[in-house]
Amino acid sequence: MILFVVESPTKIRTLQKFLRDGFIFRATLGHIKDLPKAKLGIDLKTFEPALYWLPNKKKVLSEIKKISSKVKEIYLATDPDREGEAIAYHLYEYLSKANPKLNFKRLDLIEITEKGLKLALSNLREINPYLYQSWLTRRVLDRLIGYLISPKLSKTFEKSLSAGRVQSVALRLIVEREKEIENFVPEKSYSLEIKLKRDSVTILSEFYYKNRLYKTKNKEELIKFYKEKLLNNLIILEKIEEKIEKKNPPLPLKTTTLIEISQKMLGYEPKQTMYYAQRLYENGYITYMRTDSVRVSEYAQKMVKEFIKLYFGEEFVGKERKIRQNRFVQDAHECIRPTDVFREEVPLSEPEKKLYQLIRTYFIASQMSPAKYLIRTYIFTNQNLEKDYFLKAIFKKLLFEGFLKVFKGEKEEKEFIDLKAGEIFEILAWKIKEHITEPPSPYTPSTLIKKLESLGIGRPSTYATLLDILYKRKYVTKEKGFLRPTELGKEVCEYLIKSFPEFLDYKFTSKTEEDLEKVVENKKTYQEIVSFNYEILKNYL
Repeated sequence: MILFVVESPTKIRTLQKFLRDGFIFRATLGHIKDLPKAKLGIDLKTFEPALYWLPNKKKVLSEIKKISSKVKEIYLATDPDREGEAIAYHLYEYLSKANPKLNFKRLDLIEITEKGLKLALSNLREINPYLYQSWLTRRVLDRLIGYLISPKLSKTFEKSLSAGRVQSVALRLIVEREKEIENFVPEKSYSLEIKLKRDSVTILSEFYYKNRLYKTKNKEELIKFYKEKLLNNLIILEKIEEKIEKKNPPLPLKTTTLIEISQKMLGYEPKQTMYYAQRLYENGYITYMRTDSVRVSEYAQKMVKEFIKLYFGEEFVGKERKIRQNRFVQDAHECIRPTDVFREEVPLSEPEKKLYQLIRTYFIASQMSPAKYLIRTYIFTNQNLEKDYFLKAIFKKLLFEGFLKVFKGEKEEKEFIDLKAGEIFEILAWKIKEHITEPPSPYTPSTLIKKLESLGIGRPSTYATLLDILYKRKYVTKEKGFLRPTELGKEVCEYLIKSFPEFLDYKFTSKTEEDLEKVVENKKTYQEIVSFNYEILKNYL
């Protein structure tokens, strides 16, 4: 018999469909060991963490220990990330003390399907101590920064407040965006729109200079120009330019883009999205949902190409694309995709069904060919217009749907007009268009997460819960879907920037994330990173 340990009972129900004889399944229900809640739990001289066995896991651990005495081998199939590695490590630590002869193997279940299971079982490995050390380094850093800065913050503001390594940097982004909006001074400019007519054909054109829409801050200048150069003058269609333009399909989904698209299309908060995605993963319907990669496995590529060929035709099958990934990408495992692209429905709740459809649609689209448009540009002039000044009208015609075939309601286009060079038009109407520069938009939960990812701050496993603390501490509120800092949030942010500048610095925080990755690569140690950060922190305390 083999003891097969996972984190969630849902996973067990899914796994039992594929593994029956010779296996006993148990779930840890999350972490089993952690730092104490009520105190720092770190020796500030040695940096030794005082991790303890969680009291609410006593029953679970006792049962697992009892079963382990009847088996010779234990498969640790906790989540395929650093959190999962930590749980596996702690289980090994707990069980091997009681029975040193036990044989432990680690599995990476990227998808909980028969194929995913076979792949994991054929690639059994040892627990990765460096992956565990990286988790521990992050956990201890977060604790040091949170527990040593928060009391100073609370004392200054005379109320219970908290600071966090990533949380406070996220707050800074929100506050700085709010300042940009408050300090924004709108600027007005004007352009010229001309409606042209020839027989029954009317066409809307705009005034250009050197292929850029001509804008000026002087409205009177435009009116004068129109009256002198265009009014009562015939307009000639000087030339027609045509080109084929491709619109590439979206990339396969990763955690941040799943959160972004889910919020945009379904209105789900990041935490909701990740909860529903977790359910889909544990039931075997999608691959692991915490990933920063858009890579697709060879098997999945083959299956989706067969699907596209069958339902849309050979010409809709996309070619391989070279994708430049952000330098912060860990690429531990592939994108978020359906485990079986031919599966249309999942027997789960309505929100989970909708998320599955979204993931499936985007995955299919990502592997399809680009859409193709014919872009036709009409250039108009007259004898009064100097070189590089002209009127322009652009028309777009869909020639080939490509990936748009799977997206409904995205194919609308304005009427495509056929004209010939040399045709003469008269001016039917004209107007001055006003352009006012817009302030930057406040962050939404998904655009904030996207920004953090672009800066190399935080990781897929932490993004969904990041905002909870900011809401809970009343540093941030949500208004019409946008994140706005409260007065308290602004004051806390200002205090933290002045009092702990390095820990609120974007580059410093990003560099810490890189250091954590170097622990995984065995290029840096827990001791180096924790002591370095503590020495900086100590100067501010």
